[in-house]
Amino acid sequence: MLKVMVVDDEPWGRKSVSKMIDELALGAEVVVEARNGAEALELIPISKPQIIVTDMNMPVMNGQRFLETLYHRHNEIKVIVISGHSQFEYMKAAVTFQACEYVLKPVSLSDLKNAMIKAMEASRDHLSAQERRKFASEMRMLRTETFLQHVTARRIANASDIVAQAADLLPAPGQSGYRLAVCRLRRFRELSATKFHGNSDLLMYSVENMLREIMGDDQPLVYKSDDKTRLCVLFPDSDYGCERIRQLLVPFHEAVSRMLDSAVVAGLSSLRARLDQLPEAFEEANERLRDNPLGAMGYSMVADDGSRETGSAFEVLNGFEAKVLQQAMAAGKATSVRKLLGEFLRKADATQGMTIRDGQREIRKLVDIAGSELKGIDQAYPGVFQLHEIDGILSDKGLRTFVEALSAAIEEHIGNRASSESVNPIREVAAYLERHYFEDVSLIDVATRFHIDPSYLSKQFKTVTGENFIEYVTRKRMEKACELLESDRKISDISELVGYENQRYFSQVFKKFTGLTPSEYRESHAPEKPHAKN
Repeated sequence: MLKVMVVDDEPWGRKSVSKMIDELALGAEVVVEARNGAEALELIPISKPQIIVTDMNMPVMNGQRFLETLYHRHNEIKVIVISGHSQFEYMKAAVTFQACEYVLKPVSLSDLKNAMIKAMEASRDHLSAQERRKFASEMRMLRTETFLQHVTARRIANASDIVAQAADLLPAPGQSGYRLAVCRLRRFRELSATKFHGNSDLLMYSVENMLREIMGDDQPLVYKSDDKTRLCVLFPDSDYGCERIRQLLVPFHEAVSRMLDSAVVAGLSSLRARLDQLPEAFEEANERLRDNPLGAMGYSMVADDGSRETGSAFEVLNGFEAKVLQQAMAAGKATSVRKLLGEFLRKADATQGMTIRDGQREIRKLVDIAGSELKGIDQAYPGVFQLHEIDGILSDKGLRTFVEALSAAIEEHIGNRASSESVNPIREVAAYLERHYFEDVSLIDVATRFHIDPSYLSKQFKTVTGENFIEYVTRKRMEKACELLESDRKISDISELVGYENQRYFSQVFKKFTGLTPSEYRESHAPEKPHAKN
């Protein structure tokens, strides 16, 4: 299967082309995507594509410069140019730097199919015998990783199917079984966002290459977890005991620390006899990884050899403190919540011996309280409330960063909720006045009825409706009076119906509102009488 890279600065463009290539089922697989030519050049040594499908109009490094660089550095890679422009410069660059095909947007499935077939044939013709052997080895490695990922995630669960595929892909199994190590970077999320501009795949490729280089030719099986945040290493027990595995991962940590300024944390499973037990080994290794100290500065690995004693769990937020925090959130007291979370961080910093498991458990308490007391906060701030965010807390710095982000989200959510809730009572007051405008209603009466401070009600009523209380009631009365004046009712009756016992005062207010007296208004709106015939 040939490996394909898709390069486009538009995410929907990359996803669309990748999906079409998958649907074509030509024996080519999109293994990596890049947002521009510069990022693609960084990914090529890692992902080793045989075909690149690229847009031309991109930031950072446009298609013309990208094609020229590819031509001089990676002439063996076959290129398909996809562009929304039929500009001469673009076509000239495609011809000059020997692109296989130039396809105009919008891309049809048939056009892409013809271009892919041409590129695949050119790629196969270009491969020398040595390159073909290298290509076959890389494809086998990719198939092996995919197989191990499927077994780990229980997508392949039948024991006989596992045995059959393992016989085709894996070295001959020994009789002594295997152990699985799961490795993570303590600063993975931070590094992905900063040094790798959000491209976690590129970070994982870099780390995996470091590990493979350190392991050498006679290396155990290495593969990435489904979520691409963990490196899994399958060690045959006949060659690798616990202590050797521990020491083997030390230079890996040193390389990661030197290159990326991050510590490696690992967990090692107990001995397993069969490959269909890989899911259990993966779960156990992850649990052991979470037994590592949260505040450790260097390399740390927990195995089943008694390398770390697991004592009682540390509790930062006790039951009483959780109740106080819950009450503060329910009451919308943002200042109190911020103070309580600050105290939580101070206690966490002072707690010695806390494990990654302890830290993640305490964070879940905070998240659960916020989710239960602040309706909708989890949808408003998914970056804080998604489970994988908590799973990524692997250091005391990571815990502090998360709590600070949670505190900011809670404070903003409470502020938004207070603003929204201040509007709702005013709407209720306005609806009440719609039904009772003709009664002798005052600001103080209404404030008492709705349990609102009169001065606060006056200010909020003006903010929400654009009118002060008296203006609003008067307008409602005058609008109703105008409606009634078009009937045959007496003006004195209309005055009482809209809330004025004194007709003279009613007339004064009416003229101020409309510019006419009630009688003048009635005459101006009276239907015209038909003219008498001669």
